[in-house]
Amino acid sequence: SDEFSKGRQVDYVLGEWDEEENKKLPERLDKALEIIRSFGTAGINNTMNTFNGK
Repeated sequence: SDEFSKGRQVDYVLGEWDEEENKKLPERLDKALEIIRSFGTAGINNTMNTFNGK
């Protein structure tokens, strides 16, 4: 993020999530679960082809 000076990116990575990020969390967890299931059933190559760039 541009709001943190060089060397302070840790504050961004470990900082609190904002309201917008919190709203997106359920959708992102659902997508992560879908990817994990695909990896377990379809393998890494098929999963990467299906989900990369989406």
